[in-house]
Amino acid sequence: LWARQASPAVALLLNRGIRTLRAGSAGEALEDFDAAITLSPRLADAWHWRAQAHERAGDRRAALADLREALRLEPRHFAALATLSRIQEAAGDGPAALRAMEAALAIHPRLPGGAERLRELVRKVEGERS
Repeated sequence: LWARQASPAVALLLNRGIRTLRAGSAGEALEDFDAAITLSPRLADAWHWRAQAHERAGDRRAALADLREALRLEPRHFAALATLSRIQEAAGDGPAALRAMEAALAIHPRLPGGAERLRELVRKVEGERS
């Protein structure tokens, strides 16, 4: 959805980066996402994809910084919120992960897998509170 705002060159970089990331080469994907951000620094989706690449490369701090920028540029970026939720859960912050997932679902109630993920997070967080 947000990638439609990209120029053809940026769209090409994003698509190539996404394919590379899905193929398991986070480092190579980062190069494409870096270039996309250089060409279009206000494109929230480029920041979101780069955050995912940073996460896969094991750099949680860089991933969180990129997600903050994506959400600053586009506060309704539900995919960035879902990614933030996943990273927060992996870091052991269940309540924050739950809040981020609730925010994502408030924007996109039919987010694929969202309802199931929300139920699982509620179960985990409520279990922690008991």
